[in-house]
Amino acid sequence: MSDDISEHPDRPQRGQVLFAALFLICATMLIAALGSQTKWLDGKDFFAQPRFWPAIGVGGMVLFTALHFWHLPRKPRRLPRWMREADWLQWAESLFWGVLALALSLWLGPIKAAPYVFLVATIRVTWLYQHWTDRREAKVWASVAEWAGWFLVYVLLVPIIGYLPVTVAFTMLLTWRVGYRDRIMMISAVLFAIAVVLVFKSFLQVKIPGSSLYEYLPDALRSFFILNF
Repeated sequence: MSDDISEHPDRPQRGQVLFAALFLICATMLIAALGSQTKWLDGKDFFAQPRFWPAIGVGGMVLFTALHFWHLPRKPRRLPRWMREADWLQWAESLFWGVLALALSLWLGPIKAAPYVFLVATIRVTWLYQHWTDRREAKVWASVAEWAGWFLVYVLLVPIIGYLPVTVAFTMLLTWRVGYRDRIMMISAVLFAIAVVLVFKSFLQVKIPGSSLYEYLPDALRSFFILNF
């Protein structure tokens, strides 16, 4: 019987464990920050304490997400045979987590250390039970950062190289990136970039930083390019 990830309710779905783990990690980090981000005022009623309701809300997030995470259908651990049969490795791993928890408790105190120990345990369990489809799903989620990266690089390069050359280069690169790679589409991208620059910089006079590269142009061209391109 195939044990692949599927839509069956008793089997893990792609990214399900990963999403629950990320939510649980964020909630645990929030509860770890309660001590520094909220206050406990002497003489104030218990239910009127500034820390009370945030603790209830974040504590509920941690508790119910942990229960959801625990009851998720997961792939069984797939360790190499020598690791499964090596008792010393199991002992060494247990000893490591025990020493880590003890060190955090001695450093921060038992109460403050508890969220961090729980956070480390969550990351460890997620690593053990994540499936290759979870990693594929993580790549899909991370792919949205690519387009933000393109925009950030574009904004960074415009004051250095210039609005016109950077816009032309990026429209061609993005056209290629989304899959249009024939000559007509590349020429269309260049014409679109020139039109954008003419409309925003020359016609609408939008204040876009001038390029430091334009300073190396001859005097007659330098002012023209700074004003229009």
